[in-house]
Amino acid sequence: MNLSSRTQVAHLKLDRIIATKLILPSLLTGLFLTCEASYAYSTSSITNNITRNDLIAQNRGSCEQFLEALAIRETGQQTPPYDIENTLGFIGKYQFGETLLIELGYYQVENPYNGGGNGVDKNYWRGTWKGKNEINSREEFMQNKNGVQETAIKEAFSLNSNRISQILQENGRSIEEFIGQELQGAKITQSGILAAAHLRGETGVTNLLLKNEVSNDEFGTSILDYLKEFADYESCI
Repeated sequence: MNLSSRTQVAHLKLDRIIATKLILPSLLTGLFLTCEASYAYSTSSITNNITRNDLIAQNRGSCEQFLEALAIRETGQQTPPYDIENTLGFIGKYQFGETLLIELGYYQVENPYNGGGNGVDKNYWRGTWKGKNEINSREEFMQNKNGVQETAIKEAFSLNSNRISQILQENGRSIEEFIGQELQGAKITQSGILAAAHLRGETGVTNLLLKNEVSNDEFGTSILDYLKEFADYESCI
């Protein structure tokens, strides 16, 4: 090989080296960026999946499923109607009584049913409706005008929750102390507490938590049944 040929080969090798040095960092940078982006996407997906799985594991169902299960229990119907009334005059999909609707601002009567205490022996609905959410009669309430029954049950949950918290606070306790514990075989959860309060009121719940006192409704249903049956749902408040 003559000198000229050797010089050409040397230049060719040098060109290849330079090209490799320029291309290789670019390829590596692209590789690292691609890996990092994939890792970030994968991590995000895993985090989202963990969050969803944790929620599924902790919750038996959504707020809507909680309400449907409660309505089935209250009415005894697999497809709970809004216009149902029981033998004691409790009405609607969630079996509202006079006293509760008075407390929620929908209704007024001088002597309401209160579970066999000082009131009348059943809900007679002889009082007046106050026009809240445009409800002016028992018929409109039972027709679920303006979705009133779905609104009212959530208002009842909030009212009972606030009253329970207040009573516990007055006794130097808080609801957080009880959540997750077991009481006579029943796991204490927020949804279970709300269902139990719908059955026996805030006093029934606080007597259970503070005094281990179990009460039953007019048909013999135990507050513990509701605490167990409605545990671990999304609570709707």
